[in-house]
Amino acid sequence: MSEIEKMLPWQDSNWFEECAQWLNTSLALHNIELTSEPSMIHSAPWSVVYSAMTNQGIYYFKALCPALKHEPQLAWQLSLWQPNLVQPVLEIDARRGWLLMPDGGTTLRQVLENNPSLDYWKKILPAYARFQQSLIPHRQELLALGVVNRGLQVLPRLANNLVEDRDAMCIGQTDGLSSGDYELLKTLMPKLQNLCDKLARFGIPETLQHDDFHDGNIFMGQDGFKFFDWAESFITHPFFTLVVTLRSIAYRFELDEQSPELHELETLYLMEWQEYGTLDHLGKALDLAMVLGRINRALTWHMVVSSLPEPYRSKEADAVPGWLQLFLEKITPYV
Repeated sequence: MSEIEKMLPWQDSNWFEECAQWLNTSLALHNIELTSEPSMIHSAPWSVVYSAMTNQGIYYFKALCPALKHEPQLAWQLSLWQPNLVQPVLEIDARRGWLLMPDGGTTLRQVLENNPSLDYWKKILPAYARFQQSLIPHRQELLALGVVNRGLQVLPRLANNLVEDRDAMCIGQTDGLSSGDYELLKTLMPKLQNLCDKLARFGIPETLQHDDFHDGNIFMGQDGFKFFDWAESFITHPFFTLVVTLRSIAYRFELDEQSPELHELETLYLMEWQEYGTLDHLGKALDLAMVLGRINRALTWHMVVSSLPEPYRSKEADAVPGWLQLFLEKITPYV
């Protein structure tokens, strides 16, 4: 592979010239003008973000890797369906995986640095649950936008394909699976369908699930909180979201996963789903979803990492076996 082939698009010196032209044209459609050169504020193997100062405030340009290029269309549509909860989008280029959005203000993460209170999450999680429910009728439309189907009927097949990718397991490597854990994982794959069927029998409908829902992806503006960064979103069991969310909250507030504080947040979220059962019923569904959701998270990382050129693929490769290891740590009571 040549040095050029190893480059991400945004590392090509000519790449941003094309972006800048689109950015200027997109802003002009809304009578907005740049007042300074855009500056890169985030760069990762899977996305890049530029800040653009204009005569009407700050705007952000985001470009995504091919595996995540469905985000612009998804973000656009969600902002139309739920403008009170989703950060607005000014313009998109779906073919190239570009989007342009206004500044959303301070993130929840920044707010928590000065005021570390769980009260914010006590309001956000119920609202997020209602948001998920509002999208249940739109599942087919979301799939048509390019959102990946990770439903419980297809999850076992996807997981089996993942485990068959031995290179992705990093077997015997420092941050990979041991040979013993890999063999254990293979023996569990035939049982995954029964576990997914068990979760499905709780009767909670599949909908959009934000697989990276944490304090860095929520704006806290004057008109309330708004969700953004939809690249890692799927049609699957809604409770899978809490795998990352609760883990992030536990880390931020130094809480044990069995802490009463996290249990209260779980309950507030589940209370919004009582149309589908009692809190006890929903709690049992959540317990299983918190296990299977780790498989889903491993699949998310595999989707992204496998699309990256070297050396970025190798640098991020440990995330896949890392989440599978977390799955193995929780699966024992169910098999």
